[in-house]
Amino acid sequence: MIKFKSVVLQLKEDEYNNLCQQFVETKADKYLRLLKLYRENKYSDEDIQEMLSVNTSAYYTLKSRLFDKIQDFLTNNMSTPIIDLLVKVANIPTLLYDTHRDTAIAILTKLESELQNYDMPYELSNVYSALKKLHLHSPKYFEYTQLYNRHLAYTIALDKAEDLLNSFMRTIGEYDASRLKSHIAYLTLIKQEMKNVCALYSSHHLQVYKSFLDIAYALYVPDQEATKDDEAVEDVLANLEKIFTTYKQDNHYQHLQLVYNFLAFEYYHKLNLSKKAIKYYEEVNKKLTSFLLFNHCTYTTRFLISRIQHHIENSAEQELYEQNRLLFENFEPDKNDIPNYINFVKYIAASSFYAKKYQEAVQVLNNLINDISFKSYPHSEIEIKLLLALNYSMINKYDPATSLLRSVTRKIRELNDEMGYENALIFYKVLALQMSSSARNVEQKITQLFSKFELLNQKSNRMLEYIKIDQQLIKLLSQVVKR
Repeated sequence: MIKFKSVVLQLKEDEYNNLCQQFVETKADKYLRLLKLYRENKYSDEDIQEMLSVNTSAYYTLKSRLFDKIQDFLTNNMSTPIIDLLVKVANIPTLLYDTHRDTAIAILTKLESELQNYDMPYELSNVYSALKKLHLHSPKYFEYTQLYNRHLAYTIALDKAEDLLNSFMRTIGEYDASRLKSHIAYLTLIKQEMKNVCALYSSHHLQVYKSFLDIAYALYVPDQEATKDDEAVEDVLANLEKIFTTYKQDNHYQHLQLVYNFLAFEYYHKLNLSKKAIKYYEEVNKKLTSFLLFNHCTYTTRFLISRIQHHIENSAEQELYEQNRLLFENFEPDKNDIPNYINFVKYIAASSFYAKKYQEAVQVLNNLINDISFKSYPHSEIEIKLLLALNYSMINKYDPATSLLRSVTRKIRELNDEMGYENALIFYKVLALQMSSSARNVEQKITQLFSKFELLNQKSNRMLEYIKIDQQLIKLLSQVVKR
């Protein structure tokens, strides 16, 4: 059963209680008990099967039927003005074939007005298609034919723009994890294609998609040539805010506001404008687990890396570990989305590092290395192995740390990149030096190496920027045996 346990754990408290009450009222005791056991999140399938005293076949049948009931419950409780409108749109065939023409036209024109208020162009094309048929023998037939054709073409453009945004954000992740320059050329191509599509119509929806793409390009792609004629990011953010304020009823915008808050935070965070960044940070942070599901329309886990830096700036990095226990208790990252999965694990490992839970950091990083292939992500491979070696050294496990460092130097030689990964090689030297029993003046040398690392760690191959390099870390690394 795909993600069955995840669905049960993600039920909101009121949804869970209402579902339990429903099973109590219908005397569905087995469904109720199975639901409660899954909700407790303590038992394996084998344990639950034994507790219910059923055979394997009966257990999986029960589980499947419970899943069906949960699906029915969730869909039946999705009553919103938008859902009500969609139900009306779905009822259009009844208006065409089973309702008097004048009544059908009256209902459809009212529905047209409501859909315009909520700015739902896809559904409007269905309404115009029906009105066109009902006016087949009327002078208005041509008018509704034009409206239908226009909305159909517009919805195709919207679909294209959404697809471009999705492809762009997926490729941004691929670039961030690999730092391969071939991705930049593709990102530039998508950017130009989005510009061409959005030039076809004067549409705030298209403007929003283009704005998200342009801001992300400016933030994450080292290509000033492609952005030299773009509007200033601050002006783009101001225009987005105006659109979201004007079209408050738009169901998509109620969710996409979170993407806007994220991009605004990232922009001001990058400029070190903490006072401007904080309000956007708080908006995303309070809906963090929901926001991480937006990986189709933005590079969500970049927020997690910035979140570490935000806590470091406020001397609160030690708090991350405990916060995560509550935030991500029932959250499962999508391992198929490798760049976002890598960032999520980096975040969890760094949080454990700051809480001095080095063994936990080692475990999640090793799990990541076993879960995915780094063949297409050389930059991330170097970074993850350096981070893992750092945590190994904190628990005095120098053999695996040394093995990882050798692997890092081999990978850098294989890349033969003109940037040279000097930053990674300096970090490697820090770890190698602190593991050397014969080295002298270790603290002084590590201080000098870290100064050089921070100087070099500003280019497009930047890594480990979420590791706080201070006197405390230097002193700790200077000890041959960590305590």
